[in-house]
Amino acid sequence: MTKKYSVTGIVVEYNPLHNGHIYHIKKAREITNCDVLIAVMSGNFVQRGEPAFINKWERTEGALNHGVDIVIELPTPFVLQSADFFAEAAVTLLHRMGVDTIVFGSESNNIEHIKSQFHYDPDVGQSYARQMGTSRNANDILGFQYIRVAEMLGIATRTIQRTNNYHGTDIDSEIASATAIRNHYGHKPVAHTTPLDLDHSTPHRLEAYDLQIRAIILQNDTSWLQSIHLVDEGIENLLKKNVHLPITELIEACISKRYTRSRIQRTLMMILLGIKRSDVILPSNTRILGMTKPGQAYLKAQRETTNAVTAYKYYDDNNFEMRATLAYSMPYPKDYRDWLIQMEKSGLIRTES
Repeated sequence: MTKKYSVTGIVVEYNPLHNGHIYHIKKAREITNCDVLIAVMSGNFVQRGEPAFINKWERTEGALNHGVDIVIELPTPFVLQSADFFAEAAVTLLHRMGVDTIVFGSESNNIEHIKSQFHYDPDVGQSYARQMGTSRNANDILGFQYIRVAEMLGIATRTIQRTNNYHGTDIDSEIASATAIRNHYGHKPVAHTTPLDLDHSTPHRLEAYDLQIRAIILQNDTSWLQSIHLVDEGIENLLKKNVHLPITELIEACISKRYTRSRIQRTLMMILLGIKRSDVILPSNTRILGMTKPGQAYLKAQRETTNAVTAYKYYDDNNFEMRATLAYSMPYPKDYRDWLIQMEKSGLIRTES
């Protein structure tokens, strides 16, 4: 008789992995008593519209060492999206992997309350971002979208109380936000907040891509820019107008009631990667970035139904993710860049736990 697995899914970025994330992993396993925990993770770029602070391979290994059994990749074109598209792709991939429950952190820690707070009506004449942004618990927006998609796919949802302010700046306690860790790294000690050895990693900063991004905007005409996903409503003219400014000042100059910071940054990443509207198609298979021995056993038992691949050459989006790796690694030393390219071609993180 085929074993019936209890499978829990989580949606993560780990930008970077920190002690609050480890708490989330432990609680997800505890409240679902699952056999297998699967994380769908953003790759080398993250939803806020920036390069990931730490590359996806080191973040994958950290996740596997702290309670995740399988890490799958959320394709980059779906990472750099608003909450609804991001969540739909992430939950769909977890559904393909056989997940029966999704656990996420929230401000309110109450599924029904989250559902009651958010109402998006495409017919009212306001954008998604504007309607969602007026809700009282803005940090629960992703949670609302996880619930919405999970209900359509027959997946149960559970929530746990967030252990920190999502964008908090306090770095003194052992549980700090990813924002605080990124902001304080290099200025204050952060080792007490994360299991990752950041001093032996290569942190990525948006500013490192300044010349790349501005050169692409300068060298391409308006029609090319308009072919890029998220470039619409005249945003290309705004970018052209401010392209002489350093990247951080360019972003500030473009922010308005129409264009939020996140929207501007996601658009710039789309331009950096050359993501056209036709690229935003979810691949038919799912890429495994890493797994533990229990995760490997689950994949073996479910190989006929998950359509998951561990080899780069069999992944539908391999050429695109290689392009993302090249762009991500470009500002950094050659030996590190070569390692990232090699990992993209042949990498698969395995742990014994």
